[in-house]
Amino acid sequence: MDDNINKTIPFPLGMLVLDFVGTVFVALGLTKKFGGLDLLPVVSHFDQSGWLLIGLGVLLTLPFLLYILSKVREKAEQNITK
Repeated sequence: MDDNINKTIPFPLGMLVLDFVGTVFVALGLTKKFGGLDLLPVVSHFDQSGWLLIGLGVLLTLPFLLYILSKVREKAEQNITK
């Protein structure tokens, strides 16, 4: 069994928090847009707030996704050069 498989990639705490907040925003947007359930205060109600929350959530999760992809690419390049 290859030892490289068992090694883990350490994730920065800031990116994990951003990913969590982004996931919550996506979930809130999906429940508003497709479930008809609005869990936010009345002040934040407007016509397209579901789509706004979904878009904001996706934007907040992108740095974590790009970080993972860069680390996977880095590991793959290291394995190729060995």
